[in-house]
Amino acid sequence: MKLQTPQLYLIFTTLANPWYVNVSVQALTSNAKESPQILNTNICSTAQGRTSKCEVELDVPASCVKTDATSDCPIIFFFHGAGGTNDWFAKTSGVHEANMIGVYPQGENGWNTGPKDSNVCQWDDFSCTEDPDEGAFIAAIIKELRDELGANGNIYLNGNSNGAALSMRIASNAGADLPIRGVITKVTQLLASPPRSGPGVLNYNQPEAGGPKVSVLNLMGTEDKVIPYEGGSSSVFGQDENFQLMAALESMAMWALHNDCSEDAPEITTGVVYSNSEDANGEATFYSYQGCPEGVIVEHYALHGAGHTFGQKAALDGVEIDYAMAFEFINRLEGTDLPVVPSPVASPGGGGDDNSACEDDPEWRGKFNADHTCGYVAESPSSRCNWENTDGVKASKACKVACDECDTGGRDPVTTSSPTASPIENLYCEDDPLWHGKMNAEHDCDFVALDPLVRCNWVSSDGFKAMDACEKACGEDCLL
Repeated sequence: MKLQTPQLYLIFTTLANPWYVNVSVQALTSNAKESPQILNTNICSTAQGRTSKCEVELDVPASCVKTDATSDCPIIFFFHGAGGTNDWFAKTSGVHEANMIGVYPQGENGWNTGPKDSNVCQWDDFSCTEDPDEGAFIAAIIKELRDELGANGNIYLNGNSNGAALSMRIASNAGADLPIRGVITKVTQLLASPPRSGPGVLNYNQPEAGGPKVSVLNLMGTEDKVIPYEGGSSSVFGQDENFQLMAALESMAMWALHNDCSEDAPEITTGVVYSNSEDANGEATFYSYQGCPEGVIVEHYALHGAGHTFGQKAALDGVEIDYAMAFEFINRLEGTDLPVVPSPVASPGGGGDDNSACEDDPEWRGKFNADHTCGYVAESPSSRCNWENTDGVKASKACKVACDECDTGGRDPVTTSSPTASPIENLYCEDDPLWHGKMNAEHDCDFVALDPLVRCNWVSSDGFKAMDACEKACGEDCLL
């Protein structure tokens, strides 16, 4: 059962849609579990690109309403995926047990975070007034919560797939209109391009330098065929090559850099138990970005073998992803004393003496150049151990000596920082400003960057290759 928030409405009907127009708003009230309220429907009637599908459910536990009818409880938005609905969140979110306020918006056949057949305008028509303006829509909901209902708690976003893409988009535009404290995102990462897409001004796809800090918990399957873990294009963009995803770890490096975390590689913990109703023996790797300012958390889980879904009752080290892990993340940011997720335990080294079998694969080559052997990787393991060959095999797997991935020989379990993943360091690849091709002095590294697949093999007059001099232009793991 859905209840209207206690407001006085003037009702009118058009041939297109019936809308409730708010003329007076009263204070925040609670509702019973599984009986969410409908937030002021004037938000939907005035929001750009919305149809009669539009709805915003508000789920307020009694424990979250103070005697003055305001609230300091954390507020968590739940965003469904493409083609999904908000119908189930009231039954499954668990906000009443977690003492948090739930907000469940309904999208227009998903969320307008990329090319959509239902859109009227082109994705780069920022002045479009017909397609959904998601940033303005979420900002209007937050304004209603803050200004009219007195819900003053920190704002968090939880999304899956297309809903996670919306969470990333909203977090990238955090500011006065979108005061986002943290996001929990499943099976998607930041877009590498384009910088902006869709209507309005709250439509940037990467966090703005110097913008508000936003904590991030991200979970992705390494075998996702819809949203590739290694980034690039995706079928969800309808073959529009303007839309390219960052690799998962590049996306996390971007958030760590934005949040002023340490430039060192993240702490990496292997052997996290990934389980679901069908398999209790999966494995995940945990990346924890260190040196962040107080009150900021940046974390990532790579679920090995997982695709675009994690399975029913998916959990990491016994803590269910939906939504116990999200609440634990929020509780840490809120500084509560509630139980937290058990710390992942790094997997111990093998018991036998297998070090004699640890060697570099003499046949492995990077996918962009046959000269990128394990010996080449060894010259700069911090940036090159994450490179792949044409079969998708990473150097970290094939070049065990070069990447320091040999068996520990049974040492005590420890959490380590691995050279196979140092995405923040990779952001600082540099081009040699003096290098230029032997045929033309204007063929510098910037020129090479315009067509790296061809030009990174060019050499200077003294035989020095562009791939060595133009590290930013040619580096397979640099953010260009």
